[in-house]
Amino acid sequence: MILKRILALLCAAAVLASFDSCGFIVVNDISSRESRGEGEGEEGEGTETARPSTGYVKYTDRTDAKAVSESYLNSLPERDYEGAVFFVATPSKGYFAPDDTETVLSRLAVQRNAEVSEKLNITMLVDEIDGNTMVEQLNQAVASGSFFTDLLLIPFYQVGNFKAHSTLLNIRTAPFFDLDQPFFIEESSQMTSGGYTTYAVAGDATLSPSDFAAVYFNRKILTDAGVDTAALYRSVTEGAWTWDRLLSVCAAVNTLGGYATVSADSVSERVPDLVFKSSGSDYILTGTRRIPVVGYTARTAQSVMNVLEALYADPSARLREAPGAVGDFSEGKTAFHLDYLYAMSWLTNAPADWGLLPLPKGSESDGDYRTLMPGDAQVFAVPKNHTNAEIPAIVLSALCAASDGYMYDAYVDYNMVNVLRDNDAVNMLDLILDTASFDFALAFGNAFPAIADATYRLVRKCAASNNLADEFPSKRVEANQVMRQYFDLSY
Repeated sequence: MILKRILALLCAAAVLASFDSCGFIVVNDISSRESRGEGEGEEGEGTETARPSTGYVKYTDRTDAKAVSESYLNSLPERDYEGAVFFVATPSKGYFAPDDTETVLSRLAVQRNAEVSEKLNITMLVDEIDGNTMVEQLNQAVASGSFFTDLLLIPFYQVGNFKAHSTLLNIRTAPFFDLDQPFFIEESSQMTSGGYTTYAVAGDATLSPSDFAAVYFNRKILTDAGVDTAALYRSVTEGAWTWDRLLSVCAAVNTLGGYATVSADSVSERVPDLVFKSSGSDYILTGTRRIPVVGYTARTAQSVMNVLEALYADPSARLREAPGAVGDFSEGKTAFHLDYLYAMSWLTNAPADWGLLPLPKGSESDGDYRTLMPGDAQVFAVPKNHTNAEIPAIVLSALCAASDGYMYDAYVDYNMVNVLRDNDAVNMLDLILDTASFDFALAFGNAFPAIADATYRLVRKCAASNNLADEFPSKRVEANQVMRQYFDLSY
């Protein structure tokens, strides 16, 4: 896998421009960055360059991702829209259509948009509009039969608000549109479906790597506690990286004294959701031609709640609002830190010797590792009153096809050279970007409070006390009633 990365970098030197003069690629070569005048004023002591791999075999063997994305793009229906202006409305265009091209991903996004525009002969204009304003204006446009936009790029949590106003097209009905294409994230459309309607879909064009959460670990602290960090990496590929294993490592760290075991800052409110989903549970079960229902019971969620109780009961844990937690981890005061991938950039020259892992599974028998996307992760949707749904359907398909795989690969390549400390962490980052997971509750709970009350709000409330059974039965009944009413099987 590292060989593949090296070859990818050689082919993309103009973009990444990050090679060592002797001909070898060095993971996070601090001295090389300083010789280029980068990172001035930052602490570089205590950092290391690449270690040899511990034998990690890449999770999924991919071929050249750019060639694959181009084949997906070329497989779509040929269209010439004769220079038509195509409007995209979104509350945040930073990842999808950035104004600057300072980062690798922003350059690739601009190039991707130009490539799709040229292929379809359109002029794409992206309009940034406040999310609540967008809901109101689209509602007015649908009611009056007037045009609002061609395509919506909206936060996942707002899908329910648009559905409540009946302003979204059932994208499954759009001509020449196939949600089974590999460049769409299947669970994104499943978890925005209810009854006969699918409201939204996501792909690499909509999901920023910053939407993914991960587990950062301090190698020195774990080694001092008697933990083999190389074996920790191997446990991921063996399917043995579980929350119970993380808890056992925390217990070993507690014997040292003086360290925080596990912390969270940016994701502190979401820790119960992340544990719940990564453990193989779903708040809501749904899909095409299906009425959504609450997807768990107090009994089936008991093991997850036990993990949460143990995490919050640990006196050395800092999982509630802990400003500065990432700084403490950077300084070597914390064994594990839960955070988004963007925290890597803050740890580039950190004194702490750190590595990266995906969120653990609930048990070894669980399937894939899963990372629940946050509510503000973006998805594509189409206005209900669009006069020719073929156009947005083909454009959003082209955008996702032209992004698939290779944009994330470029992100991994950049972090391999500039940020990550060891080759196994590179593979872990690549794996994490394949774990995007969604839940119906987060898409519709904001608009339908009964759904939120029976799912993420309840689990968050009971995470430390482990008393889910006290309130769950009545809240489940109410949530299921709401979903039967608003997501039935009528057209």
